[in-house]
Amino acid sequence: MSPESTPDSGTETLADRLRRDVERNLVRARNGLKHLAGVGRPEVGVSPKDVVWQRGKVMLYRYRNDHRSFSPPILLVMSLVSRPYVLDLRPNNSFVEALVRRGHDVYMLDWGTPDASDANNSLETYCDELILFAAAVAMRAARARSIHVFGYCLGGLLSLVFAGGHPEIPLRSVSLLATPLDMRHMGAIPAMLSQAAAVPEDFLDETGNVPAPTVVRGVSSLAVTGKVAAYATLLENLDNSEFLAAHQAMHGWANDHIPFPGSAFRQITEWLVKDNQLAENRLVTASRKIDLAAIRCPVLNIVGERDHMVGPEANAPIAQHIAHAETMRFPAGHAGLIIGARAHRSYIPAMAEWIERHSDRI
Repeated sequence: MSPESTPDSGTETLADRLRRDVERNLVRARNGLKHLAGVGRPEVGVSPKDVVWQRGKVMLYRYRNDHRSFSPPILLVMSLVSRPYVLDLRPNNSFVEALVRRGHDVYMLDWGTPDASDANNSLETYCDELILFAAAVAMRAARARSIHVFGYCLGGLLSLVFAGGHPEIPLRSVSLLATPLDMRHMGAIPAMLSQAAAVPEDFLDETGNVPAPTVVRGVSSLAVTGKVAAYATLLENLDNSEFLAAHQAMHGWANDHIPFPGSAFRQITEWLVKDNQLAENRLVTASRKIDLAAIRCPVLNIVGERDHMVGPEANAPIAQHIAHAETMRFPAGHAGLIIGARAHRSYIPAMAEWIERHSDRI
């Protein structure tokens, strides 16, 4: 018997390697079947929080934190078509949790699930009322005289319209994560909507909103390349239970969109997609002129260089119209900016440190 096959030699034998590979493949097969069947999906959005304000379906959460060390508070603004729990995906893989651990007072707007009663919600509803009220509540609850606003994707666009239309609001900073302005660089669906013959009403259902399945199809059309890469990575990591749990949570979120309120959809189609008004800084809503150049507070623009939904070209007008905006570029995709080991090791700390440079210690 050779030394390599001696049981007590401390060296792995061929039989050991075969046994290990068989066991690994069994785990991969079992995890793959569970993933396909949607079995055992992990809990999401579990960071402790309280509802501090509500209007209809819209709720403002304040995340519990007994060790707040920075002021003013941070208000997180999500997209109109996405569930907010992507920012609090999983324990130890949560943007919210990372901010709370660093000592921030964190608030998040949850738009709820729109129905027929919300079909008339417009950009004015969100940017002149709901974000405005939420910011006031957060400042009052935190006993602060200013506020940080942090918008993700379409929530970043809303944050810009809010900031550009309300110079009277004491904004300490505005952070924009994967935020689109130039809709000409947003893929097939915006390209289709930009055609003169495209009618927004054709996308609405009986509630007066764009139904969630249509939203999912539209978002999916923007991220085909990213999906292929994600599934390739999944196949390589089927034996990693924590990776699988994170992937299941992200996969669930990516298919868990909400209806797009009809009035806001019409405005975005006509004003921002067909006429590109915000990208050219000439948007005038029903209530006010939106002037991006009038935003005087510090602005952070966060770009994913591998973002297949909101690429650098769609984001470029931010730097054009807000000359003092600081841009952070990371080699990440749309969700990879805030999800995963690299995000928590590098990207999120860089974002948080920027906010902290514009905060007060308490």
